[in-house]
Amino acid sequence: MNANLRDEINYVTKGVIVFDLTIMILLLLTSTFSKSMVLGLLFGSIIAILNFRLLAIAVNKTVTMPVSRAQIYYASQYILRMTIAGVVLLVSVKAPHLEILGVAIGLLSPKFVILSKKLLIDKLKRKEA
Repeated sequence: MNANLRDEINYVTKGVIVFDLTIMILLLLTSTFSKSMVLGLLFGSIIAILNFRLLAIAVNKTVTMPVSRAQIYYASQYILRMTIAGVVLLVSVKAPHLEILGVAIGLLSPKFVILSKKLLIDKLKRKEA
């Protein structure tokens, strides 16, 4: 795997951990802290990190394939990742010890980390210019 890709995966993974800790602090401050919410957040975040790593592996492998094979491979990997997310949400609905809102926030955490990184970098670049 490319070193830049590995660095980006590590950055997002660390960002998700910081994001989760921030959400837990907010839950404590708002008195909505519960074991099921924290478990849901952690469960969703772990699956989101694994899905993000699967995405990185798929992209890395796809760029080396011929176009026709790459389209099929990438589409199948996409379906796999979405199926995993769907199963996780279904499990969170059925499991009484997982809060679905926590799982959903956890599943979206890499997106929040990437968007916040993009916004911060753009803000810093504007100040420098």
